[in-house]
Amino acid sequence: MKAPLFVFVAAVVTTTCAAPGETQNTAPPAEPRRPNIVMVLVDDMRWDEMRVAGHPFIDTPNMDRLAREGARFTNAFATTPLCSPSRATLLTGQYAHTNGIVDNTARPSHRLQVFPLELQRAGYRTGFFGKWHMGNDDSPRPGFDHWVAMPGQG
Repeated sequence: MKAPLFVFVAAVVTTTCAAPGETQNTAPPAEPRRPNIVMVLVDDMRWDEMRVAGHPFIDTPNMDRLAREGARFTNAFATTPLCSPSRATLLTGQYAHTNGIVDNTARPSHRLQVFPLELQRAGYRTGFFGKWHMGNDDSPRPGFDHWVAMPGQG
């Protein structure tokens, strides 16, 4: 190590270290920034129906940008190939036989323990926009601060 570099490093270390019991900075530590979480669920779309997934002619610039800048699951599978049970599985983390949503008819989805409830408890603001499709009842469900469901879906 050359002498000037050693002197510079030593000077930086000694000026940035505090003695025991001393604090260098009196400002409280900043709270860690929590990520925004956006889940986009698309009905009746194959895994390869986006340009980013290799489709030769479908143009999906906004979805491609979300895929590039966010997370894209390239090896995921639907455990139940029906709308309502599949949605309930994503929202609860449970298989259909456990969460009780086993078909596309009216079910007790107001009582589901969905992950947005946990996000609310952690201080997140949550919202649902779109097609709920767990029964014909489009009234707001627990876990969502803002609710906009398409009427009559399901």
